[in-house]
Amino acid sequence: MRIRLIALSCLLSLACLAQSVTQAKYPFMHLENNVILTPGDDDKLEAFFEKLDQLAFEGEGQIDVLHMGGSHVQAGMLSDAMRTGLHAMSPGLKGSRGFFFPFRLAKTNEPRNFSIQSNVEWEGFRCSVNNHEARWGMSGIVASTTRRNARVDILAFDGDTGRYRFSKVRIYHPSGDSLFYPVVDSQKFKVDTIFYDERGFTEFSLIGDYRSFTFTLAGKEEATEFIWQGVQFVDDWPGISYHALGVNGASTKSYLRCVDFNKQMKAIAPDLVVFGIGINDAYMSEERFEPEVFKARYDSIMDAIEASNPEVLFLFLTNNDSYYRRRYPNPNALAVRDVMLELAEERDAIYWDLFEVMGGLGSIDLWVDQGLARGDRIHLSREGYELQAELLVYAIEQKWLEHLRED
Repeated sequence: MRIRLIALSCLLSLACLAQSVTQAKYPFMHLENNVILTPGDDDKLEAFFEKLDQLAFEGEGQIDVLHMGGSHVQAGMLSDAMRTGLHAMSPGLKGSRGFFFPFRLAKTNEPRNFSIQSNVEWEGFRCSVNNHEARWGMSGIVASTTRRNARVDILAFDGDTGRYRFSKVRIYHPSGDSLFYPVVDSQKFKVDTIFYDERGFTEFSLIGDYRSFTFTLAGKEEATEFIWQGVQFVDDWPGISYHALGVNGASTKSYLRCVDFNKQMKAIAPDLVVFGIGINDAYMSEERFEPEVFKARYDSIMDAIEASNPEVLFLFLTNNDSYYRRRYPNPNALAVRDVMLELAEERDAIYWDLFEVMGGLGSIDLWVDQGLARGDRIHLSREGYELQAELLVYAIEQKWLEHLRED
């Protein structure tokens, strides 16, 4: 372990140097605030780090990280950079691909790190659209088809050239006599077991490892529709699995519309939840924003997740600085920050102040000037999301190193 600790310290020294370079390049950023805060008790943080120690230094265990948000997460740039950064903290941390959703089939933008193709048309419904109604699961979005002859081909990219391997696949969907269900070609895939789990998915346990997956549909004569809520590649190797739940326009209210959220969350039972929900809650005039309502909705989401794992650690990411209607900096970011800090203290969570790290109110203009944010002054560019992930991973590494030194 001592050798690994020395190696980790060396990696952090390099990261510290990189942060110094970043500060020199972007002097408007407040990188002295790039730290993980623990406003409440740190028992859950220490328990999480003990799991991380066991994985990094003994090669044992699995850690599930769940990232929730809106369009910042759906686009995949931030979550993919976070996945890569966490895996790089120490050798042996790379786990399975985790949960993802076929956004393109639902007629919306999709990350570049996976590919899902189908031979038929699908329809999409998002929990963030008020006039949409659907049977949503934890992803907050569904793709549905009425075509019995549908075929779907799935693969997930590992870096620029590789593909993730897996030995199990979970297709998330509701069941019932009027609904189709997924099946596989036993000539193409050697299947050990297939079953529908009460947590809301069909699991295909395969013999051997695969790098792509294909399913078709079957059902009773009265079946008329297949409602797809997501997919998860699973394996039994030690490592960190990074799951992403993000829907364009999603707020805390949106996720509370998802009737299958609670039971499907039990399938992930996350060890760490990265909360990035808030930018859409705050997108309104200052007098309309109600912090107490925002807090109550977050509390409800946290209760649902804690039901799947009472020891889960929550990490709050404050809103990035942004504009309201492209006219002026949105002051509600400050109120969101205050609520997240309160929740972090009350729920023994941890907290990272992206808003302050960026440079505070109005700093989004400087991020746009530097090519780190888009002209809508809400979303970051690819470079901006990658920088955000780099800074957050650095802050997590620093906190982990503090834990290791105390031990």
